[in-house]
Amino acid sequence: MRNTKIVDYEKVVNAIWKNVEKNKVEIQLPPLKKRKGVKLVEQAVLLLSDIHFGKVNSFWDYTTNQQIITYDIPIFIKELNRLLDGIVTIRNLLLGGYDFEMLNIFCLGDLIDNEIIYRGQQKFIEEGVISQVLSLIEYLKEMVLYLLNIFPKIRMIFISGNHSRLNSKIEADYDYNNFDYLIGSILKEHTFNGIQSVEIIVPESWFYVAEIYSWKYLLHHGNSVYTWMGIPYYGILRQSKSRRMEIPYDIEIMGHFHQVMEMVTSSHSRTIINGSWIKNDNFAWRKFGILSVPQQLFFGVSPKRPKTWEFPLDLDHHLDYNNII
Repeated sequence: MRNTKIVDYEKVVNAIWKNVEKNKVEIQLPPLKKRKGVKLVEQAVLLLSDIHFGKVNSFWDYTTNQQIITYDIPIFIKELNRLLDGIVTIRNLLLGGYDFEMLNIFCLGDLIDNEIIYRGQQKFIEEGVISQVLSLIEYLKEMVLYLLNIFPKIRMIFISGNHSRLNSKIEADYDYNNFDYLIGSILKEHTFNGIQSVEIIVPESWFYVAEIYSWKYLLHHGNSVYTWMGIPYYGILRQSKSRRMEIPYDIEIMGHFHQVMEMVTSSHSRTIINGSWIKNDNFAWRKFGILSVPQQLFFGVSPKRPKTWEFPLDLDHHLDYNNII
């Protein structure tokens, strides 16, 4: 039988503690730096996509067993006012520490719903596509004029979506043959022409690389991403990794999927997916089993970071869908 030595753990701990105390190094804390009257200079970014202006969405309310309208033009107006209220609230919240020199509005497509994208679509719209374009231009104009009260300069970039195409079937066409492109062009060439505080960029391309400070943002609608069994994650990740090898962007931004998501695609980049304006989109519920939530993203950019703070703007909280005026 072996002789087993029993370790006296109390003696071991006391020896270690004495050694620590003997070699203790006093930590010298630096004095706390207090900024006096100095604000962080940043730019803000509002993602605007998948408005589907003109669409009427009805949903079977299983709690009351009746059809309710969850999206139409009156609901859009209420959501737009709630969007502006959210931006003002966040701006006031950050007012003490931030000085915003510009608001960037990335319009990521599907601003209107159209009338020829699928058979029977005319039954689920309130206006024809030309009327949708003209009406939305007025609402966007009022939105920009309102936001100029709290931001000294606004830059809008318009990317086209698939619902704003000119043909019922997807076919090869010029990127500027698109109603989203038309909306941006009218706002640029007519509505805000000569207004120095508003810059509007309407690229003749389905994608665009926007730059804020030294950061690059790859913008596109997202309809080029292929899903697997209705799940977009694999397609987004696969395409994002491929595109990041070709174009050195920091953040990829898209819409199309009607869900707010963010994916880290590499150690150098990430992908942000914006939401939509439609609550309980009947198409998404029928096909993917998802009840969509109307949200748009609002975030900040500093010279040091491509995204600092971020707020998802909830567009439908406390809306009574049975009593929309």
